[in-house]
Amino acid sequence: MTEKDSLDQRIRDGLLFDSYGMLLTKRQQRVCEMILSQDLSFSEAGEKLGVSRQGAHDLVTRARERMEEYESAFGLVAFGHRLDMMKQSLDENRERLPEDFYSEFRRILEAEVPACLTH
Repeated sequence: MTEKDSLDQRIRDGLLFDSYGMLLTKRQQRVCEMILSQDLSFSEAGEKLGVSRQGAHDLVTRARERMEEYESAFGLVAFGHRLDMMKQSLDENRERLPEDFYSEFRRILEAEVPACLTH
């Protein structure tokens, strides 16, 4: 895995955790918080949880698998990405659009978007 792939995966993991972390078990939530948010190593997280490094790794792996399953079912991360792309396209074409159209469309895109969908 290249450095960019690793960074992309960490970003995706964070987005998945923001969107679906509350659906994980408490133990999975805790280990993901330690690994993904606090940037602890598997050994450090395992020590805090009273499990081995491999145990912490297995917990994170299962949590990632579960969050990917949720994403396949619900698509919140993909939806948030599409919203971001629409906002970017709207902003890039602002000069070509009537101001009232731009303002209204931007308001619609910003309206009541859950925090887990904003990147």
